[in-house]
Formats: sequence, C-alpha cells, structure tokens
Amino acid sequence: MEPKIRRMINKYSAVAAVTSFVTQPIPGADELIVVPIHYYLSVSMARHHGVSLLAVPWIQVSKIIWGGAGVRLFANFTLGLVPVVGLFSNAITAVALTELLARYLDGALRAPASPRPISLKAIREAVEGPLRAWRAPRRWPGIRRAFWRAAPAPAPA
Repeated sequence: MEPKIRRMINKYSAVAAVTSFVTQPIPGADELIVVPIHYYLSVSMARHHGVSLLAVPWIQVSKIIWGGAGVRLFANFTLGLVPVVGLFSNAITAVALTELLARYLDGALRAPASPRPISLKAIREAVEGPLRAWRAPRRWPGIRRAFWRAAPAPAPA
C-alpha cells in the first residue's frame, strides 16, 4: 500500500473514530454520519487511483458500508449500554470498518478485472475482531506458572 493511501486511510479512520466517539450517546446517529464518510473515502480512493467512478465496484462497497453499519448498530445496542465501554467500542468498530473498506477498495482498484465478493460474515468478523481483542482479559501468561512452582529450598549452609 502506498504511503499516500495509508495516510488517507488513517485520516478517514480518525475522522470516523472521533465522530463515532462523540455521537455515541445518540443511538444510530454515528452510523448516519459515518456512512457518508465511507462513501467519500471510496470516491477519494477512486480518484487517487485514477479510476472512473463508474468502474468502482459499488455493490460490494455498499455491502461493506451498509452491512458494517448494521453490525455496528447491533454492537452499539449491546455494548453501548455500558457507559465508558460504549464510547470506545463505537470508535474501535468505526476504525475497523474503515480499514476493511479501504483495504478491499485498494485491492479492487489495483486489479479491477475481478474484485472478490464480500460476505456479511467477513464484515462481522472484521468489526467484532478488534472488540474481542479489546475485551479479552489481559494477563501475564507466566504468572500462573510462578504460583504453581514450589518455592526453591534454601541452600544448606
């Protein structure tokens, strides 16, 4: 991926994350604001690659954007009820969806002959994967072994 494309993706991911973070208390408002951001990202990437807007695989792009909005809305209603967790989970899912869209679009615009179809399962895994990693308990793997070992015997004097 080109550095200019990477910077563009980072910029749009940050905008989507901040928007989702700020509008999280209003259910569904962040999806209504993030959807146009994702379409604008799609148009910007097509222009950067020099591809006509008619050549962009809009059906697959719309599947990612609207399917992701649905998955994010569901995640918002499940995790959004927890005060602080809802704010961060909303921002994390916005970044994950923006990354999925950008990577798919970058690959499809580089080789426009046959962009691969995308499924709702792939969208759900891309959005829920970072949430699972964020919610996973953080523990030091060696701590359990340290408690299981017996204390060393004192050396004879």
